[in-house]
Amino acid sequence: MTDKMLDLLEIDKITEYLDSLGHFAKLTGVERGELLLKALGNPEFKFKTIHVAGTNGKGSTCAYLSSIIEKNGHKVGMFTSPHLVDIRERIQINGELISEEDFCRYFNLVERKRTTELAYFDYVFGMAMLYFADNNVDVVVLETGLGGLLDATNSVSNPVASVITAISLEHTAILGDTVKIIAEQKAGIIKPNVPVI
Repeated sequence: MTDKMLDLLEIDKITEYLDSLGHFAKLTGVERGELLLKALGNPEFKFKTIHVAGTNGKGSTCAYLSSIIEKNGHKVGMFTSPHLVDIRERIQINGELISEEDFCRYFNLVERKRTTELAYFDYVFGMAMLYFADNNVDVVVLETGLGGLLDATNSVSNPVASVITAISLEHTAILGDTVKIIAEQKAGIIKPNVPVI
C-alpha cells in the first residue's frame, strides 16, 4: 500500500493490514515516532504524559496510574500493548476503549499524514496520540512497547514523570543479553529535569 491511497473503514481490514506489517521498519522506533508526531502536528504537547517502561508490571502500573488519575477528577488516556482480545484495548480514555469508528478514522488520518514507513506499533501509537489530543485528555499514561531508549513512545519529549518497573531478561536478541544492558535501554526514557519513579 502506498501513501494517501488507503481508506479502510472496517476495523477487521485495518487489523489485517497491521498484522501484515513487520514489527520493525526503517530507522529506529524513536526516529519514526519523531517523524510521525511532527507530521501529525505534535499532538503530544496538548496533554501531560507519564511514561512507563520496564520488564514486568508495566500494564498493571499503567492501569493503577490511570485509575488514580481518573478518580482525582482528570480525563486520562492510556496507551498500552499488547492487547489481549481486542486491538482497541491499546487506546483508552477513562477506561473506555476507542470506538471501532474512531479506530478506523484515526488509522486513516495517520496513514494520510505519515511521511515515512511505519511498523504496526507506530501506527497505533500515532492513532492514540491524535485521539487523546482531539478528546482533550488531561494526562496520558504511555507504556513503552519494547525497551525504552529506541521505542517510538520515547519520541514524546515532554513527560511530567518517567516510571520504570521491575527489570529482568527479555527480548535478549534485540535489547541485549544482560540485565545491565536491558536496564540501560529502559533508562533511556529518563529525561533531564523529569522526575523518575
